[in-house]
Amino acid sequence: MEEIFVEMTGLATVTVAVFGVIFCFMQTRFTRVSKSFAALLGVIAVNNVPEAFSQLIATLPRGYALAADIITWPSSFFLAPLLWIYVFVLTSQDQQWPVKLRRHLVLPSVAVVIGMLVLASPISVQEELFTGNLETLSPWVVTLAVFLGLFQLAIYLQIAFYLYLIIRRLIGFRSKLRDVYASTEQHELRWIYVIGGLAIGFWLVQALLLIVAVDPSKTDAVPAFMISASLVGFCLVAAMTLWGLRQRPPLDPDGADDPSPSSPSPDIASPDTIGPDISQPAGKYEKSALSPEASERLTRKLRMAMEVDHLHRDPNLSLWALAKHTGASSNYISQTLNEIIGENFFDFVNGYRIAEAKTLLSTTNESVLNITYDVGFNARSSFYNAFKRATGQTPTHYRKNMSQRDGLDDMTTPLGDT
Repeated sequence: MEEIFVEMTGLATVTVAVFGVIFCFMQTRFTRVSKSFAALLGVIAVNNVPEAFSQLIATLPRGYALAADIITWPSSFFLAPLLWIYVFVLTSQDQQWPVKLRRHLVLPSVAVVIGMLVLASPISVQEELFTGNLETLSPWVVTLAVFLGLFQLAIYLQIAFYLYLIIRRLIGFRSKLRDVYASTEQHELRWIYVIGGLAIGFWLVQALLLIVAVDPSKTDAVPAFMISASLVGFCLVAAMTLWGLRQRPPLDPDGADDPSPSSPSPDIASPDTIGPDISQPAGKYEKSALSPEASERLTRKLRMAMEVDHLHRDPNLSLWALAKHTGASSNYISQTLNEIIGENFFDFVNGYRIAEAKTLLSTTNESVLNITYDVGFNARSSFYNAFKRATGQTPTHYRKNMSQRDGLDDMTTPLGDT
């Protein structure tokens, strides 16, 4: 029964992955993101072929059945690096490939070479290697089996290493989002954390399956672990495909050029760069052509955009939209915010949102939820967190304290002043 369940989930996993690959190749925008995701899904499909077609493979001659296992075995070593490459490209401003890309493919390449060597060995050696008893094997085959076993253990260390890289990358990515978005929740790629959690679960189940396989006394538990591993694997691939196909690179202004009006502002020139170079260190503006006088003029424009035009009320406000409104380059705006105003884009806009919220809380009877959306926040939780971070108290407590203070002021006002 468990074999049928494993085969069905394996076939479903392959189907979902192949569908994702086809959909990726149909995309005409963000091609590097699509290609990296297609490569990941393609390897997932190959990796699940033995489970998806186990009954068909079992009907093949012994040599062909072993060859199918040997061919798909190296694909496991590609999964974690390709997921890391996809996350790296997705969270880059211009969908850049990782630096020294080839070093991430060293271990998978070694696995391919080992698989080819095993595949080129005589059928008798392959049968001994995969089905024989270690006590009856020749010394050469025993050595090869031990080496393959130790090499297989490396995949668990590899997965843990790349999960660490992905988490560290996403943490840095969240801070970069604050340079270009006033509300970051919908761009934070939280689904990748879900994928990471499922991957950890899959990793633990595979590790338990390996431990059980080593101890023959626990063979009764193997079917349960196999079912769990196949089910977690399918959920992992299905969730990844669903979210991944809908994802667009958040640090790219929709693949368009840096927004600018038809008649740019004469006092603020536009640089050649497109968008803020958020991947650069703090000294990235040293060679900027933006003069102190132009910075002061741009500072006034930015403050007018918030205080007069109330752009902060737009929950989807981005650096590129602000650049279009002011007629200045987004790179110059980023420079002015960081060097003159001393805030990133997120803090600058949310500072005006909090200021207006404080006024509304103290002067109106509007509900906190209405104020949340009126000032530009797109979620109540985001408003509460930002407000408490800025004032040290929740909006409700702030309104209550302001009401008590106003009442105390009325009581202490001299009668002659009324």
